[in-house]
Amino acid sequence: MIDSFLDVYQDMETDENSYIVIVTRGHSGDYDVLKQTLKRATAYIGMIGSRNKVAEVYRMLREDGFKQEDLDRVYSPIGLNIFAETPEEIAVSIAGEMIKVRAGHGEK
Repeated sequence: MIDSFLDVYQDMETDENSYIVIVTRGHSGDYDVLKQTLKRATAYIGMIGSRNKVAEVYRMLREDGFKQEDLDRVYSPIGLNIFAETPEEIAVSIAGEMIKVRAGHGEK
């Protein structure tokens, strides 16, 4: 558990083989983590959230100077549409999406 989302990559390196899944306690945490993540090399960025939450986070990031092409790197809503309902099923849908991206068949 971390105390703050303001420096989540303090002791972590990422590269073009890194898969990042953003699941925080709310809008501000998602915003803080995504803002840092978009500045890093990654193979995959996924962020959980409703369409309204995602739109709000994206609006804030655009105000910070991020471009649409930056936001287009993010898979959100996260996971393949397998009609998941339970947390376990949602986890499977996210893992499936990451496998799809790794295999070169992601939509982005």
